Amino acid sequence: MQLKLKKALVLLPIMLSLIGTITGIMSYVNLAPEQHFLQAWLNAFVFAFLVMLPSGALIFAAIHKLVNSLFVRMPSLYKKLLQGILMAVVMESILAIVTTAINHDFGSISHFTTTVITSFLYALPIGLGFACLMTFVLHPKLETFFTDPQA
Repeated sequence: MQLKLKKALVLLPIMLSLIGTITGIMSYVNLAPEQHFLQAWLNAFVFAFLVMLPSGALIFAAIHKLVNSLFVRMPSLYKKLLQGILMAVVMESILAIVTTAINHDFGSISHFTTTVITSFLYALPIGLGFACLMTFVLHPKLETFFTDPQA
């Protein structure tokens, strides 16, 4: 198996778990009584997988560059934690807006805004938990795995 493909397959379950959990929470929170959860979640999950996952790499690169240029003297661990928190907030904000827009037709902007904020706030602890897990546990292990020529 090619090395890059093997490494990508290691990351796929992690990203699918993250996307599935966050879109599931957001879909459940703003589910209307007449909607079916599975259909609402699947719509949000497909968008997140096809659009947000690839664009997440670009967003991460931009956040990484911004944090490293603004906080030059900050210790590396704090920079990584800040990047994780910013990634969680940015990605979840986008997912909350899209998940709400996909699953509802709103007549008023205030109802739409309330639903987006509710979705975001319910999923935020999970996103921050994933950010900490990635920063402190998975990222160091993945870094070691990816730099190992035998992996």
